[in-house]
Amino acid sequence: MHIVVLVKQVPDLNTLKIDHATGKPVFSGQKATSSFDEYAVEEALRLKEKAGGEVTIVSAGPPTVKEVITRALAMGVDKAVQVTLPDPNALDTLAVAQVLTGELQKLSPDVVLAGQTSDDEQTGQVGPQVAELLGWPHVSAVTEIEADGEALKIQRDTEDGKQIVSVAPPVVLLALTGQNTPRLPSIKGMMAAKRKPVEQVEATVPKTKSRISWSEPKSPERSATGTIVQDVPPAEAAKQLVGWLKENKLL
Repeated sequence: MHIVVLVKQVPDLNTLKIDHATGKPVFSGQKATSSFDEYAVEEALRLKEKAGGEVTIVSAGPPTVKEVITRALAMGVDKAVQVTLPDPNALDTLAVAQVLTGELQKLSPDVVLAGQTSDDEQTGQVGPQVAELLGWPHVSAVTEIEADGEALKIQRDTEDGKQIVSVAPPVVLLALTGQNTPRLPSIKGMMAAKRKPVEQVEATVPKTKSRISWSEPKSPERSATGTIVQDVPPAEAAKQLVGWLKENKLL
């Protein structure tokens, strides 16, 4: 079984700060793997361990995406494709999906895994668009994958619980966070990653106008109101509190 995982590099949200004067985010410049994609890598490796085969990473972005590729290879991924694309967020999601689909068609995978969404833009659109362009079914909100003969038994989250879905490859699966904790790269894995093949290709960007635009992110202003009871005996303070709760129909 050939499994391909789509991985996106995003700003490291652990280093994000907010400029309280403007409400705008201030990024440190540090990059990381989108957390949803890390879970997708983990599910791909678990599926490989159960059913055999190989796992390939595809990541589109500037030269810095080599960092997330190397991390995935150190986790146990077999090989990678690095697609040169200066700024994926400068394109709309369908254009990015078209770039990724072009590479997937060359690789001929049985299963494509991706994060349910990404930590930065949070659109959740690229995975389903890739599935549509490939003409494959897709399953969202995936938390666990098991090989079941020629099919895959998929556990997914729903609004009111869990759902089990059986689907035969080829299929696109979109992973959620929070189920199987992604493994950490070992020293041995990091050394092995240096010897694994990484194919570098130029992105073939479709010549279409952007169909969507995003405003600059901004933190909303915080405001709070309240009533302070002070300099009165505890019994009187409690009486005033109960009176306020009744007045506001909270009791």
